[in-house]
Amino acid sequence: MIDLNDEKSWDLFKQGLTKGIFQLESNLGRAWSKRLSPSNIEELAALIALIRPGCLKAIIDGKSMTQRFVDRKHKNEEVTYLHDSLEEILKPTYGVLVYQEQSMRIAQKLAGFDLKKADDLRKAIGKKKADLMAAIRDDFIDGCNETGLVNEETASEIFGWIEKSSRYSFNKSHAVAYAFDSYWSAWYKANHTNEFFLSYLFHASEKQDPHQEVYELVSEAKLFDIEVKIPKLSSFSTKFCIQKDGLYFGVKDVKSLTGVTGDKVVKAISDTSEELGKEPAEFTWMDVIVYLAPKINATAFKALCSIGFFSTKNTNISRNKALYEYLIFRELTKAETTWVHKNYPDYKWENMHDCFIDLSPTKKRGGGTSKEERSQIVSNEAEMLNNPPYDLSDDPAWVIEQENKFLGCPISLSKIDAADTSVANTYCKDVLNGKTGKNLCIAANVNRVATTTVKRGKTKGKKMAFLTIEDNTCSLDSVVVFPEAREKYQFIIYEGNNLLLCGDVEKDNSFIVNKIHEI
Repeated sequence: MIDLNDEKSWDLFKQGLTKGIFQLESNLGRAWSKRLSPSNIEELAALIALIRPGCLKAIIDGKSMTQRFVDRKHKNEEVTYLHDSLEEILKPTYGVLVYQEQSMRIAQKLAGFDLKKADDLRKAIGKKKADLMAAIRDDFIDGCNETGLVNEETASEIFGWIEKSSRYSFNKSHAVAYAFDSYWSAWYKANHTNEFFLSYLFHASEKQDPHQEVYELVSEAKLFDIEVKIPKLSSFSTKFCIQKDGLYFGVKDVKSLTGVTGDKVVKAISDTSEELGKEPAEFTWMDVIVYLAPKINATAFKALCSIGFFSTKNTNISRNKALYEYLIFRELTKAETTWVHKNYPDYKWENMHDCFIDLSPTKKRGGGTSKEERSQIVSNEAEMLNNPPYDLSDDPAWVIEQENKFLGCPISLSKIDAADTSVANTYCKDVLNGKTGKNLCIAANVNRVATTTVKRGKTKGKKMAFLTIEDNTCSLDSVVVFPEAREKYQFIIYEGNNLLLCGDVEKDNSFIVNKIHEI
């Protein structure tokens, strides 16, 4: 039985860590969950009902119904009722008419409606039928006159309020059902965190934007100290899996390797393991080149090289070097490749250079090439293997680009790792963990920029910006750039740019930026 009072589960809602939580995983759901901080099913159901477009757009006295509920819950606004008789019905929702069922109960109590008549009111609200509402209005006023609980003027005002609620009120039975589903997913996330992220990553391919889904899950997993890692030959699996040191991508989670192509790669690794009589973790780079590479199509093999699949302790090869040597090996003729495959058990080459030297018939042990012209070509390629024309180390910017391309987001590094972050004094995760203060600087990559026009105050009519930024600890979406700073730095505030953002972190975790530098 799931404990409905599990503190860890409710903390997720309060912190806005609702990625993957039913009904609340959008940016909107996360933001309002954090603002409301629900602590029971009743409040959670109300939250789910109140973040629907109707409630957010239903502005009464300058405030949306959603914001009014939040303010009243946190005692920032007095709870009031149109009439004392409504308190019993509206008290659980702080005087805000949230549900259609509340309108039904009001009609039953004040106008003496029976269940059928009250349900007619609910249907009229749900279907937003003006003619039906008009007919029921007359019955409501007449009923109120008969019960005598409110006078006709108040009855008219209350019904007008109910009628306006048709723009936003929700069915409570649905909201409560959704709330239970939402809580259950939060409970699983809080108490079986590894399995939760594994499940969602496993099914990310079914989402409308799989890469964005993977990015959001990987980013939030960092907040739970869960490391998601690139697939490796030394510990490969077909799909996402849990291992001792974290969650791993599977071979078939790599773009270009889904479906049949991925199946062929997995089979090739299995066949090579059987052929060599050793586990994939024991493969040397020459094992990979001589036995495995010919079994995998070039596009798939290059993708695996690019994400570091073959860069293990046993192979001791960088991603760029793996690509470079593979492309040279592919220049061999079929006969030469066959010779290498046949003689590898006897020669036991430790590297590609030695292999290509022995391919030449001009060498004592050689004999793999058939003509002098080919011998010269192979000798030249051996020289290129020994003295590459460019640096084969893995540049961080290139690694980030390749992982973003094939895995959906950078995994081994974050986008900011390509920049100098030495002047930063704070990380995104520090802010999410409650760090506050003045003159804090975060080096981060800009993931999202949203601008809005200020509607009141001294800067009315000017634009301000809300940013989502990311460093190698996590992402932060509570970054605010007020008009003066935005106007000054607008030309460097764009998605994908690496910036040093300096400012003050308030108690509500909002990061107010006043200085920005490109890095």
